Amino acid sequence: MTMTKKPTDIRKREIIDTARDLIIHQGIKALTMKNLSSKMKISEPALYRHFDNKRAILGALIEDFEGTLSDGVAQSIASTVDPIEQLKEIMKAHLFLSERKKGIFFAITSESIHFKDKVLTKKVLDVVRRYQLKIRSILEQARQQKEVRPETDLEVASLAFFGLIQTCIILYSLTNYTVFPLNKAEVLWEIFLRGIQA
Repeated sequence: MTMTKKPTDIRKREIIDTARDLIIHQGIKALTMKNLSSKMKISEPALYRHFDNKRAILGALIEDFEGTLSDGVAQSIASTVDPIEQLKEIMKAHLFLSERKKGIFFAITSESIHFKDKVLTKKVLDVVRRYQLKIRSILEQARQQKEVRPETDLEVASLAFFGLIQTCIILYSLTNYTVFPLNKAEVLWEIFLRGIQA
């Protein structure tokens, strides 16, 4: 019996999901083409037909995370037009996603910094900047509606928003996924809100 060749998009999805699983359970060092092909029970040449190397797979993981986060953000703010409520919902959605994805973005960020990988670093930085711009835009709306103090530095505030979330995700990763970020959502939100609220 011959195996049916899977469509490229399905195979790529499987590779990305398996790579994420390897990183979560064995650490980022375990992500090699050899380990990946072994775990997927396919040949290394079959992997190379879809991704040139480990860096390309990590890049795909970054893009996948950003896509999922963007979808989560869009869904979380769809039910309200109030910018402050939107920020609260974004924080919860981000914490939920990071919990579900086991802090994968943090792991790849650490890898790109440690190995001074300029390509991955740029990809990570671009994701952070786009996220920060989204938060800043919502903060600007809140300030126009006088829900945020007029003297608030929106650049710093958007960075603080991201930083509070990332600190929880780092702790989650370092405690072998036992300190759940979503459990801290209300406290984080109150801290952030007190810092900006008019």
